[in-house]
Amino acid sequence: MHPRIQKSTLVERVTDELRHMILAGEIQPGEFLPTRKELAAQFGVGLSTVQEAIQALTAVGMLESRPGKGTWVRDDTLDTLIHPAVVRTRLGELQARKVYEARFVIEVALTELAARWATPEDIERIWNALGAMEASLEDVDAFVEADLEFHLAVARAGRNELLEQFYHLSRKLIVKVIGEMLKLPDVKEESISIQRAIAEAIEEGDPDKARQAAVAHMEHVEHWLDV
Repeated sequence: MHPRIQKSTLVERVTDELRHMILAGEIQPGEFLPTRKELAAQFGVGLSTVQEAIQALTAVGMLESRPGKGTWVRDDTLDTLIHPAVVRTRLGELQARKVYEARFVIEVALTELAARWATPEDIERIWNALGAMEASLEDVDAFVEADLEFHLAVARAGRNELLEQFYHLSRKLIVKVIGEMLKLPDVKEESISIQRAIAEAIEEGDPDKARQAAVAHMEHVEHWLDV
């Protein structure tokens, strides 16, 4: 095989492996990558191959590096995969209900998958996010952030990277609508109650119960969309 082709293939393989680690949640947004030396040993390649793979993911906005500090996953890395602004440009102004319908399908599926595949770490992350929601009832912005973390934790627990990306996109497309909904009376308290049922079903490892709880949650969202 020609050396250039071989090197290019190795770089692509390492780039794909790193991308998969990020999408699978093995390296979370904000977390540092192992050192280049450790990655080279892990993938069985040279340091230059790892460097080129990191440069490729940095170029598309998934990673960020600083001399003397290291390389980490950007907090907004999922936006680089399917960016809401690109979708809006191509599809025009999306109606909240259209996005809701897509989110219904995605969220129910991910919640059911989470009940099948969630690890103890996933379940802890879900409960921690729910606790943050309960602690921020008086702060809409903080509640929105905690609510997002809850759903992203469920999405990660579903172990389906593509569905997780689609969920992230659907959420971003109606984030303003969600913020307005949460300003309405009793919405936050009702959301916590329903999402507690989701967390319990996932912890119990009951996919049917998780699906029913997710459907109840999305029907709750639909009700407030109609208000």
